[in-house]
Amino acid sequence: MKKLFLLLTVFIFFQANAQKIQEKLFYHSAKGLSFIPPLSKPGLIYEGKLYIGKQRLTGLFYKLNDETLNSYFNKYKANKTAADILTITGGVALPLANIFIAANEGKVNWWLIAASALLNGTGGYLNMQAQKNLLLSSIYFDKKMGYTTNNFKPKQQVVQIAIPIGK
Repeated sequence: MKKLFLLLTVFIFFQANAQKIQEKLFYHSAKGLSFIPPLSKPGLIYEGKLYIGKQRLTGLFYKLNDETLNSYFNKYKANKTAADILTITGGVALPLANIFIAANEGKVNWWLIAASALLNGTGGYLNMQAQKNLLLSSIYFDKKMGYTTNNFKPKQQVVQIAIPIGK
């Protein structure tokens, strides 16, 4: 029971931190690049067109043809690929291995559950870093073109959940 409580506490901690970071990942620029926080995939808006997905973003960065923008995009791709691999491993492969081990031995392997949670948390963190690189690319582009000032403020509302522990 203590292990389950600890695992649940760690999960809630990762979710709370992900929400705090997610609220900072929004940037709107009327003239330049705007970063859209992901519902399923992160995206950029440029000249009224929405660019979502690796192929369309590649086309956009090729069109903009800037070395610093390409650097941000390469960091985005590297973080996104690593995040996808870790998330699939932690979300699918390790739980399946745990089911097979539990079926053969008759007990749950807590090390695999902890490793799965750790891989999912790391994948989520890398996903947020990937999104941050797209955000930084849009801020850089707007500063380069002179479209923005240094007063960047998040526009999203904050929703928090409080769980009382005790009376």
